[in-house]
Formats: sequence, C-alpha cells, structure tokens
Amino acid sequence: MVAKAEQLERIVRELRQLPNVIGAVLVSRGGIVITASASEEAHSETFAAMGATMSGAASAALSEFNKTGPDRIVVEGHDCVLVAVDAGTKAILVVLKEGRDGVEQLLSSAEVASRLIKETLS
Repeated sequence: MVAKAEQLERIVRELRQLPNVIGAVLVSRGGIVITASASEEAHSETFAAMGATMSGAASAALSEFNKTGPDRIVVEGHDCVLVAVDAGTKAILVVLKEGRDGVEQLLSSAEVASRLIKETLS
C-alpha cells in the first residue's frame, strides 16, 4: 500500500513540475484529497472538493441525456486553465495552470498521468 501511495505522489509531483502548473491534486469522487502538490497559498482540500463537485455535476448533466462521463473537463479562466480528468472509478485528477496557452499539452500530460494512476490503483 505504501508503494502505491508513493507512486501516486510521484505522478502528481511530476505534473506540478510542468511549466506554469500551480496545482495538481488527485481527489476521490467524494472530494477527499488522495495526494496533492500545490503552491503554498493554495487550499488543497477546497481545490479537491470543487474538482469533485464539478465532475459530479458534469456527470449528472450528461446522465440526463443517457450519456456517460465525463472523461475530461476543461475550464478556461481569464488567466488560467483548469483540467479535470477521469482517474478511474474512485478518483479524479485536477490540474490548474497559470495562463491560457498550452491547453493541449496540459490535457495530454494529465491524460498520461491518469493512465498511470489507473494502473497504480488497479
């Protein structure tokens, strides 16, 4: 179990090292932080809870049309981008990046990390 926790921490830390990433958190679907790497002023618990809420709301909206998901969510703010990707049946990976450029690269990196998380959790 310790090895899995360390692997998840490493994956999230590596995302945090990407250019302009200011926070990365692996969160349970219920909004509990599994592991996080964020700037000092960030509140990981709030960030995690809102990521889970956002994902749950998107899932509920899709289910109204008999659709499943979401596999990923992209939110573009005025000066940032938030990406949330499915990380298996029990988790969501949420990453926040400063600036609006490089969205595709961020999404690609988050999806690679998500696959690694799914493998680790299985």
